[in-house]
Amino acid sequence: MNRRILAKILATALVACSFACVIVGCKSSGTFTEADAGKTFKTSPGAAFDVQLKGNYTTGFSWDVAPYDGAIVQIAGGQYVPNQPQKPGSGGVQHYAFNIVGKGRTTLQIIYHRAWEKNVPPAMTFTLQIDSK
Repeated sequence: MNRRILAKILATALVACSFACVIVGCKSSGTFTEADAGKTFKTSPGAAFDVQLKGNYTTGFSWDVAPYDGAIVQIAGGQYVPNQPQKPGSGGVQHYAFNIVGKGRTTLQIIYHRAWEKNVPPAMTFTLQIDSK
């Protein structure tokens, strides 16, 4: 097959796949932020992704990952990075890294709350639907 024709076919397929993800609101990899809350992450085992959420830990609030299906997704690490320069009352970004380890569907939920406040709904909730095939 002619290389030019093959290149055009591959380019068309890539554009079509990217367009399909824009329509359904999904990503295949990369970094997710507050803007991606409620979207679907279509993926497969072996993939990795990050979640970065703005917060202000000086107020007592923090982001915490809610229980999740460890047969599909596993947390690889997490770190809060304060804004620079650090000043009293300044915020930062909570970084989480995850690995897709199995097939299936699950919801990843990360809540912004004060851990000591019981029976109080979270101030914010980030959710990401994971569809691993």
